[in-house]
Amino acid sequence: MQTLTNAQRQFFERATSQYQSDLAGDTAAQEYLTKRGFGPEAASTYRLGVVGAPLTGHEGYWSRLVIPYLTPAGVVNMRFRCLKAHTCADEGCPKYLSLPDAGTNLYNVLDLKKSSAFICIAEGELDALTLSMCGLPAVGVPGVEAWQQHFARCLEDFSVIYSFADGDKAGKKFARFLAKDAKARPVSMPQGMDVNKLYMERGADAVRELIAD
Repeated sequence: MQTLTNAQRQFFERATSQYQSDLAGDTAAQEYLTKRGFGPEAASTYRLGVVGAPLTGHEGYWSRLVIPYLTPAGVVNMRFRCLKAHTCADEGCPKYLSLPDAGTNLYNVLDLKKSSAFICIAEGELDALTLSMCGLPAVGVPGVEAWQQHFARCLEDFSVIYSFADGDKAGKKFARFLAKDAKARPVSMPQGMDVNKLYMERGADAVRELIAD
């Protein structure tokens, strides 16, 4: 697990604040978030931003959505999502970029402090936020390769762990892996759907119904 210096923590905080400010003046990025169900209140709560005025070292992330990793101790990491109106795989464009040598963290760990007998694991940050907005405490992991062994220990106090994987081949692999490594109960996602798409098409009730016993 990476230990940040005070200077690194201060830089992450400054970057997050700067990119939040940049988002306030970027209507295209705001429209993208709105289309995904993240209005101004959600963007503020989760401190989402966009790289408009890159800090030193962040020039390669210009115009990308900024997803900071918030913890009780402050911002400890961030990832950058492409906002261009294209299919990233077709254009050879990485949909997500991580900071070099930044390590891997669980996303949305503030939800681990919520009073709940269960926790959800989502395949991706924005799906984790969607679950949280639906009233389902959730953390996010950007795929099987990002999972770290110590993540499972963070979830040991919960009676039930649900895994919300995408409704595709990669999602099924993710769900099988979490069932083995974290004793997570796979949630059956409709084919071709992810959490956010289901939320936008059918509403929060449809998401919550996936774990209704």
